[in-house]
Amino acid sequence: MIHCEFEIVDQIAGLRPTTPDRRPLLGTHHQHARIAFLNGLGTRGILMAPKLASFLFDHLEHQQELPKEVHIDRFK
Repeated sequence: MIHCEFEIVDQIAGLRPTTPDRRPLLGTHHQHARIAFLNGLGTRGILMAPKLASFLFDHLEHQQELPKEVHIDRFK
């Protein structure tokens, strides 16, 4: 926090990226298997993050399937 006078002189955009179905993305990159994604949590992400991280860990370490609702491959 700052404690001084200031003036907003311009704003270009205020966009929040999202997916068409507004669900999180979990999984690995289709060309680079060592790159994993856990993203798109949105405003309620803090509530879902622990469970989604558990899904991703089990997928990466124990080869368990990710739920289809959050699997990044749903956009292939």
